[in-house]
Amino acid sequence: MVLFLLLAPCFYSAWSNYQQKREELLNDMNQALELTLARQMNVEISPDTIRNYLAYLTVPELRDHSIVYYATGDRRASLCSRPMHWTNGIEQCEFQSYASCSPLTILRLSDQRWSSLLLLLSALWVLAALVYFRRSAPAVSTVTIGQLTLEGNTFYNAYRQPVHLTPMQEQLLRLFFDAPCHSLSKQEICDCLWPRKPDASDTLYTLVKRMKPILEAQGGLQISSDRGKGYILESK
Repeated sequence: MVLFLLLAPCFYSAWSNYQQKREELLNDMNQALELTLARQMNVEISPDTIRNYLAYLTVPELRDHSIVYYATGDRRASLCSRPMHWTNGIEQCEFQSYASCSPLTILRLSDQRWSSLLLLLSALWVLAALVYFRRSAPAVSTVTIGQLTLEGNTFYNAYRQPVHLTPMQEQLLRLFFDAPCHSLSKQEICDCLWPRKPDASDTLYTLVKRMKPILEAQGGLQISSDRGKGYILESK
């Protein structure tokens, strides 16, 4: 919301000042052509015609980009004066001046101090917001046992590759990583993984058996029996 409140007036100011400068340039071209035609003697566009026209321009930047030519109705030039009828009583013609000023040139010539300030404030606000959210983001906890690392919600091996485990294997491994000394009793594991199962000893034994080769290959770890009462996760 704050960014919108900064950018909306920024773009409006830039567009408004651009349009104002464009109108100013067109008015300058119109008055210069009008004064030039007041001194024109015939329909031929001579070096004097061009010289007079450029001299009457009050915006210096236009002098390097403007020409006087016959009115053709061609609007490909970015700036065109209005067509002006000229006659000396014998000959008559319509003249028009053209300027090859790109929109970027017009924007550069316009007063963009206010919009530039708002754009700078917008950039500073975005930078401050990024810094704030980065600092306020919760730090990702990292725990390493052997060559296996738990970072956030993912286990990685020594090569920074995710270790693929079944949901139950991942739960058990997370229990070991969170436990003091990485030691758990059988009852603690069963109550956490199978709270509604009266006796999950066989299920636990199978789960540990299938996990052992994975942990050894991926992290150089082993699950050892703790005097038959529990298990401990440790380096080999």
